[in-house]
Amino acid sequence: MTITSCATSNISLPLLALDIGGKRIGVAVSDRLGISCRGVTCLFRNDQGWPKQAQKIMREYGSKGIVVGLPKNMDGSEGAQAEDCRRAAKQLSEVSNLPIFFQDERLSTWTAKERLYAQGLNEKKVKLKLDQTAAAVFLEDFIAAYARQTENHHA
Repeated sequence: MTITSCATSNISLPLLALDIGGKRIGVAVSDRLGISCRGVTCLFRNDQGWPKQAQKIMREYGSKGIVVGLPKNMDGSEGAQAEDCRRAAKQLSEVSNLPIFFQDERLSTWTAKERLYAQGLNEKKVKLKLDQTAAAVFLEDFIAAYARQTENHHA
C-alpha cells in the first residue's frame, strides 16, 4: 500500500473517492476516462467494517486508486479533521493495496450543496446525497489537477 501525492505518481483510472467525516463516508467513482464522477453511496464511520465495504465497492467498480479528501483549514494548514482522515486512510491501507492519494477538499461540501439544490432537490434529499456528491466534487478536482500537471510536464 502506498500513500502518495498526485505529483509523484502516475494515476490509473477509474478512481474511488472517499469523503471521510466523523459519522459518514461519502463514496464517489470516476469513469474509466476520467470524464465524469458520480456519488454512489455512503458508508457509516461507526461501522468497524467500513474499510472492507469500501474494498468491495473498489472491486465492483474496478478502481485503480483511492482519493481521500483532506479537510484543510482555509489557510491551507491541517487540523484535527485532516489528522483523522489520514488515520482512516491508514485503516483502509490495511485492507487494500491500491495507491491512496489525498486531495484538498476545501469548499467541496459547499459546491456539492449548490449542485444538489440546483437539481431541485429538497433539504432532506440534499442531506442524503451531500457526502457522496462532495466526494465526486473533489474527485473531479483531483483528476483535473492531474491532467493539468501532465499537460505541463509534456509541454
